[in-house]
Parts: sequence; C-alpha cells; structure tokens
Amino acid sequence: MELAGIVGKANVGKSTLFSSMTLAPVEIGNYPFTTIKPNRGVTYLRINCVCRELNVKDNPKNSRCINGDRFIPIELIDCPGIIRGAHKGRGLGLKFLDEIRQASALIVVVDAAGATDSDGNPVEPGSGEPLEDVKIVEDEISHWVTDILYTDWPRICRIVENRFGELEEELGKKLSGLGIEVESIREVIREVGLNPHRPSQWSRENIYSFSSILIKREKPIIVAANKIDMKEARKGVEKLKNAGYNVIPVSAEAERILRLASEKGLIRYLPGDREFKIIDDSKLTNAQKKALEKIYESVFKPWGSTGVQELINTAYFNLLGYIPVYPVEDPEKLTDHAGNVLPDVYLVRKGSKPRDLAYKIHTELGKTFLYAIDAKRKIRVGEEYELKWGDVISIVSTAKEA
Repeated sequence: MELAGIVGKANVGKSTLFSSMTLAPVEIGNYPFTTIKPNRGVTYLRINCVCRELNVKDNPKNSRCINGDRFIPIELIDCPGIIRGAHKGRGLGLKFLDEIRQASALIVVVDAAGATDSDGNPVEPGSGEPLEDVKIVEDEISHWVTDILYTDWPRICRIVENRFGELEEELGKKLSGLGIEVESIREVIREVGLNPHRPSQWSRENIYSFSSILIKREKPIIVAANKIDMKEARKGVEKLKNAGYNVIPVSAEAERILRLASEKGLIRYLPGDREFKIIDDSKLTNAQKKALEKIYESVFKPWGSTGVQELINTAYFNLLGYIPVYPVEDPEKLTDHAGNVLPDVYLVRKGSKPRDLAYKIHTELGKTFLYAIDAKRKIRVGEEYELKWGDVISIVSTAKEA
C-alpha cells in the first residue's frame, strides 16, 4: 500500500492536521519545529458502502461501516517542518527529506490565512504568503534530488559518454530509493529537451529543472489550505487555486475539536459530515459551547465542512488512484467462510485485474487463480477484466473456490 506524507513549512498546522485525522498523541504547539520525529498514524477513508446498493446488513472485519458509510483504515506519515534552505542544513535539515522517500503522494499543508512567515514564525494574519508555503516544499525537494545527482555527476558522465551505460539507467540507480521508474526518467529527459548522450553538457540548473519536473510527476501533491476558520484565509485559498494547485480548504483545529467532542459523547459527528449535532446542551461548558458555535459560524457556514475527510479521500483516490473492491467467498450470500457479509474492502490501484486482487488476499490464491465472479452481476469475469469502484468479487482458484 502506497503512503501519503504530510509535509509543509514549519508551524502551518501539520501536527494539528495529523492529530485531527488520527487522534494520535502528538505534541501540538504554536512554534516552529514542534514535530522532531516523524509520526505515523492510522486514519480512515470514507466511502458509501456497497451494502446500501445491495440492501444487505454487513459485518465488516478489516474496516468499519456506520449507517451505510464504510471507513477504511490507511496509514499516514507526518514529517518535520521545512524551511527554505533545509537542503543546506537550515532548521532540521534533511530529516524531513528522508521520510519523504517513503511517500508516493504529498499532502502539502499551507497557512492559507498568511499568519506565519517563511521560517514558520507567527505574523499578522494576511501578511504571510500562502503560495510561498508550497514553493518552499517544492524547491527544497527539488534541490535535494539535484544534490543527490550532482555529487555523482562526473562518474555518471564518464559511464554514459564512454558507452558503458545509459543515462536513464544510471539515474534510476541513484534515485532507486525514491521508487522512481526508469521509464519516467526517460520521459522527463525528453520533456526537458536535454541530450541523454552528453550529460557533461548539462548544467546544475539543467539538473535542477529535470529534478523538479520528475518530482512533480512521481510525487504528486495536494494542498491542504489550512486555517480556513480565519477570515484572511479566503484570499489565500483563491490565490492557491488560481496558481493551478489542487487545493482543499481545511480547518485542522476544527476537525480535531469535533472528533474529540464526538469521542467524549458531547456531539454526534463523523469525519466528513457536513454538520454536527449537540447531544445534550446541558453537558457542555460555556467555553465548549462558544468553541462549537465558532466552528459552525467560521467553518461549516461558509465552507460546508472542515475539509479534512475530503482531503484524505482526494489524496488516496485521486492522487494515488486507489479504488475500493469487496472480496467475498460466497458470491450468492456475499459472505466469507464464517458467514460475515461483505467482511472486507481492499484498496487496489485503478486498472487492477482480478488476479491482482487475488494476490493481495493471499499469494497462493494469486498463483492458483482461475477466474473471478462479479457478485453484483452474477457473471464470470476473466483475468483481463478491469476492476471497478465498488466491485464485489469472488475469486475461483485451483486451490479452493471462494
């Protein structure tokens, strides 16, 4: 399973966002570099469960179904804050970059209200630059990749120009830790219009341009425009969208408060809901009432939701390209061997085939795969069938019939 990483300039609300998604006990504070070590946690994707469509009562095992909404657990990583010059050792230096190796998509958290400067220090709201928040992340990662290549460039040039190897292959070896395919490297070289046979003619600026395009392609980003509870954020959100970024307006603090209140039984709220309901007004303190009123007035009324669930759904379904599929053993009863109805939901990449699903369930099932049954349509599908969103699939193999 590919991983999404939460990155961003220091003090823009990354840890608050991570906490709001996971309710993990991370340290949260209004000063730069609150996150010293990368934090990992589990959050949930939210989808309409297929039980609604099929009008059955399900018994989930690897996920949760609440009133027809299926919550699918996925892992997230929260990386230390970035400041300009991190690749040269400023701030926490390269600590965040090593963690980014493990992420296939990046959630870039931005202070949409412009309430922090380029180093993450608090400033007058509206005086900071949200676009700069994104560019800092993009530039630092690109400089990091450039440095990885540049330090070994003379050796790479000798190998390629003496015809002992191809440039794409050599760059692939250097960037193997980032999970970048050689074909992607080849395509980017063509895109930048540089000669792959004479790398000695490439300048450092050429290498930087190549690295920048490659990273944008291989580690796509979605911008979490945070702090939408502040009135200054609307201009920041529009500026980010006008610059062409994929932007989700969010209030990490509002989401965190709502999840904690729900956990304590004070309100009725599920991540992604477009409203919340107070269960018993008498159980709330005046401070809690004011906090909930503020969330309604500054977040739900103007924006419709906190945006946090939309953010994580977009990262995994749009950027990483996953779709949910429900494997069952009995295609008639939609059950596993224990009689659980629609027990599991697996995330597979778009374009995956039934054998791919079989391998995700168990290696032996993939090896002995024969065909699959589409339980919704009650038809047999072959190995070349492309799985669709919400498919209910039974795998038939030589080892056993599911």
